[in-house]
Amino acid sequence: MWVSAPKEVERLMAMGDDELSEAAERQSHSIFGRVTVEPGRHVFPLGIEQPRQFARARIALVGEAAHVVPPIGAQGLNLGLRDVATLADCVSTAMARGGDPGSDEVLSAYDRARKLDVLTRTLGIDLLSRSLLSGFLPIQAARGIVSYGLNALPPLRRLVMRIGMEPPTELPSLMRPQPH
Repeated sequence: MWVSAPKEVERLMAMGDDELSEAAERQSHSIFGRVTVEPGRHVFPLGIEQPRQFARARIALVGEAAHVVPPIGAQGLNLGLRDVATLADCVSTAMARGGDPGSDEVLSAYDRARKLDVLTRTLGIDLLSRSLLSGFLPIQAARGIVSYGLNALPPLRRLVMRIGMEPPTELPSLMRPQPH
């Protein structure tokens, strides 16, 4: 994946395969050696979307219907899995009490439960995406240092991965370790 500003993407897409191969090699600072671009390429705009409400009127949004994020660190998948697990918690709680699983009360609980997780993830992903597009040298240097640190320090990498997988709030019950 190569992340670039829209104007740069237009310029890159207009290049022939040989010229794009050279540009890709320059972009990667030749750390991959000689780069050869295969014919056929596609552009996927990176965007972030989220609704004002995650549930209302007997409808609950989960996965890509509830949030669209760039493919960075499987965050969209992680969010979607937590959406489903959280909705299952809200519905099972209502049903255990003899309630209506599609009631406003249940859907409001789901909406409240998802807002903070989705907001913090989308803000983090947006900052990372912007850093990838930034030509500002101090931001590029900081990103490089962090990348190097994550690669060189496995305990730091595991911590960052755990933060990426866990929400800022309690995990839904379906995602918590179960006693044997």
